[in-house]
Amino acid sequence: MDKVNLIYGIGDVMHTHLNINPFAEDESDVIIRADITNLDKYVDDSELKELVALDVIDYLPMEKTESAISNWIKKIRIGGSVVLGGVDLFEVSKSLCQYRIDITEANMLIHGEQKKPYMTRRANFTAIGLSEYLQERFNLQIIKKRINNYKMIVEARRHQ
Repeated sequence: MDKVNLIYGIGDVMHTHLNINPFAEDESDVIIRADITNLDKYVDDSELKELVALDVIDYLPMEKTESAISNWIKKIRIGGSVVLGGVDLFEVSKSLCQYRIDITEANMLIHGEQKKPYMTRRANFTAIGLSEYLQERFNLQIIKKRINNYKMIVEARRHQ
């Protein structure tokens, strides 16, 4: 498998990818229940064309975020891409300050729904901050930065 989609609890299953979800209730040929912070058991270094992790990094504890992203980047081949996403803290804060959202909605966006203990957001990022981090720490080329209704997506490519 040369494409992986990481899911944290809830998210879209991509039938063209190996989907890994630590809270998957049913495993199948396209989804497995496994740790998403360390992919060594499922993916060799430099094997992947693409790794997608939308709405994942927000839920990881801060002390695990850097090692998880580092593990994911190791799995990307030269020319391959990583797509990370989550809630953009700057956009939420700006909307709260401009009274476009109330404090209840801001808290839900920042901290998650909290219906299940693992669905509490533990870290917050901005598209700009995440892009700079990927460039400076991992020497990735930023391909796209998008923000749509508080959700950010940063796509980066691994180059030599």
